[in-house]
Amino acid sequence: MKLSDILASKTEIFWKEASEKNFLTEMAMGNMDKAKFCNYMLQDYLYLLDYIDILKDMKKTGVNEKLGLFLDDIICDTENETYRVHVPAMKNLGISETEIEKGEKAAVISDYVGYMKKALSEEGILAGLTAMLQCSWNYAYIAEVISEKYKKELETSKYKFWFDAYNCKEYTDSNRLWIDALDNEASGIDRDETEKLCEIFITCAKYENSLWDYLDSYETELNRN
Repeated sequence: MKLSDILASKTEIFWKEASEKNFLTEMAMGNMDKAKFCNYMLQDYLYLLDYIDILKDMKKTGVNEKLGLFLDDIICDTENETYRVHVPAMKNLGISETEIEKGEKAAVISDYVGYMKKALSEEGILAGLTAMLQCSWNYAYIAEVISEKYKKELETSKYKFWFDAYNCKEYTDSNRLWIDALDNEASGIDRDETEKLCEIFITCAKYENSLWDYLDSYETELNRN
C-alpha cells in the first residue's frame, strides 16, 4: 500500500469533520458576513506567506533534481496565486494596503506553520512533504464533499468561486502531483517512519480543523468588541 493511501485512511475522519464546519457551511449557503470572510482572506494570505517560505526551505535541503523541479513549479504557482489573485481579491473586498501589511496571524496559524517548519527541520524532507500535502489534499476533499452536499445552494452562493477554485482540474491535477511526489520519495520506508509521517499528517489535519473553528468565532469576537 502506498503511503498516500495509508495517510488518507487514517485522516479521513478529520477531513469529514472539517467538511461539516459551520464556517464552510456558511460559505456554501452564501450567508456568511462579509467581515468574517475578509478576516479569512487576510489570515489565509498571512498563511500563504509562510507556506511559500516553507516550500523554499524544502528546496534548500538538497533534494533530487526531479523533486527540485516539482518544488520550483509549486513555489511559482503559489506565489502567482498569492500576489496576482489573492491580494487583488482582498483589495476588491475593501481590505486596505495597511491592513494587509500590518495584519497579524492568528495564534492557531502561528502554531500550525511553526509545527510544519519544525517537522521539516527536525525530521527532514519526507516530513515536510507530508505536512504540506495535508493542506493541499484537505482543501480538495472539502471542496468536493461540500460542493456535492450543497450543490443547489452553491448555485446562488457568492462564495461559490472558493469551492470552484479547489474543484477545478488545475488544482486537482496539482494535488495529484503532490501525492505522487510524496509516494515516490517515500518508497521503501519502514513501519516506524510510516507511523511518524501519519502522526504528522493527522496533526496537521487537526490544526486545519482548529483554524476553521477560529475563523467561525471571529464574528462573535468582533461583536464582543
